[in-house]
Amino acid sequence: MINILLIALGIFLLIRGADRLIEGALGLTRKLGVSELFAGLTVVAFGTSAPELVVTVSSSIKGASVGLGNVLGSNVANIGLILGISFLISPTKVQKSTVNIEMPFLVIISVVIFAMMMEGNSVLTRYDGMILITFFLIFTAYLYYMAKNDQQLRKQLVESDEMKKVEKEESWAKIITFSALGLAMLIIGGELTVSNSVIFAKNIGISESLIGVTIVAVGTSLPELVTAIVAAIKHSDDIVMGNIVGSNTFNIAAILGISALINGASADRSVAFDVSYGLLLALVLLFGTMMKKDRKVGRGLGAVLLSLYVIYLIISIRIG
Repeated sequence: MINILLIALGIFLLIRGADRLIEGALGLTRKLGVSELFAGLTVVAFGTSAPELVVTVSSSIKGASVGLGNVLGSNVANIGLILGISFLISPTKVQKSTVNIEMPFLVIISVVIFAMMMEGNSVLTRYDGMILITFFLIFTAYLYYMAKNDQQLRKQLVESDEMKKVEKEESWAKIITFSALGLAMLIIGGELTVSNSVIFAKNIGISESLIGVTIVAVGTSLPELVTAIVAAIKHSDDIVMGNIVGSNTFNIAAILGISALINGASADRSVAFDVSYGLLLALVLLFGTMMKKDRKVGRGLGAVLLSLYVIYLIISIRIG
């Protein structure tokens, strides 16, 4: 019982920590004046992926497989659960660059991680980690190019009265404090979550990977879920898509890459299903969006994604 309470406390700290970190980071983007899509792909996506980073790196150092299952399970939850719910709440207009560049890039690295896992029998080597980090650097270079070429919107934001008001109200001290507090909560929450999830899994005879795919993955995906729901309600379409596409890209390329570089990354064979399902959902999302001439996806695709996620959970529990 104590382990369950500590897991809950850990997830709570992860969520609150991510919230504080995002507030600080978004304050930074408002100071600098960048587009919603760029903020979604970077600050929001990387910020909400911080729980996965902490949990995965922590478990990699300890040699536990919950971290790998956590990342792969989170990616499935991000598309199936979070985008499914977001699309059901409000139809979402997808930017041309997201359809032509960002989503295809996510599919490509999903294929790469699928090939690595199949070839290595669910084991990622340090060499695999180097390849994944290279993909992350390519994605980072693309984001830099996007920011550099977004001069017109950035100029509008900086010159607007609203932007000037924000710059007055938000101090650098507040931004740094929120970011530091969020990071501290993430570290503590990640440690509590991974340690007690492993103990809980062993005590009740459930595999560590299954715990990572379900309890830990959904728990650490809550920041993305809350962010996406709020953004969908506010019709901030770019934040919704940028958050999930950027987060999934960061999870695979950066988090799994770092984890593999530290100590390699391994899991039981059931994780092969998670990799395959993550690729399937990425393809469904890409082609489901491409089929819309106006790039506006609605409740139909949302229902499909959410149904696929429910099927995923049922199969995961049975094979776990």
